[in-house]
Amino acid sequence: MANLEQNTVSAEAEQTDLQAPSVQAEQAKSTSGTTSQTMSDCVSEPTEKVQDQFSYEEVTWPEDISFDPAQTEAFKTLAHELKLSAEQVQKLVDFETQTARQNATQEADEKRQTLAAWAQQTKTLYGAHLEEEIAYALRAADTFGGPDFRALLEDTGLGNHPVMIRTLIGIGRSISEDFCPGGKPSAPQDKTFAEALYGKQ
Repeated sequence: MANLEQNTVSAEAEQTDLQAPSVQAEQAKSTSGTTSQTMSDCVSEPTEKVQDQFSYEEVTWPEDISFDPAQTEAFKTLAHELKLSAEQVQKLVDFETQTARQNATQEADEKRQTLAAWAQQTKTLYGAHLEEEIAYALRAADTFGGPDFRALLEDTGLGNHPVMIRTLIGIGRSISEDFCPGGKPSAPQDKTFAEALYGKQ
């Protein structure tokens, strides 16, 4: 009888041992799935952060300087390829903005100096007869060019150039002789345009 009970206990133990690996496998599978999901979550978060990091939406662009849209997009693409942060991109944008402003200021100063030099050459060329000669130039500009031509001379500063002045004076003299032989033009009444031609007096 004792042997029968011992055999029964032994059989139950063997059955338990057979079921154990199956239970352990299920537990391992469940644990593996949980671990895999956890790792997946950990990986997806940095990816989203990286995407946000390279969006550059928070980068501030200057309002007083216009950048070419195509070049701006190409710059963003290159910055993304180099994995530059938004802070690094902002520093580059600020540097380029400062450089562009300095270049614009320098170009404006150079233009003013050039126009002043042209005006001085014209004054030196005609001396005491400057106002009389400018009257001929104004007559030519009004007769053949009109408001558009005068605006062009003023906007570009070409009205200060000695060659332009000499050409207009020659034309003005020829039409003055045609309409009034031996006559002289009156002094320029339009001081604004005269100033554009040979500088403020």
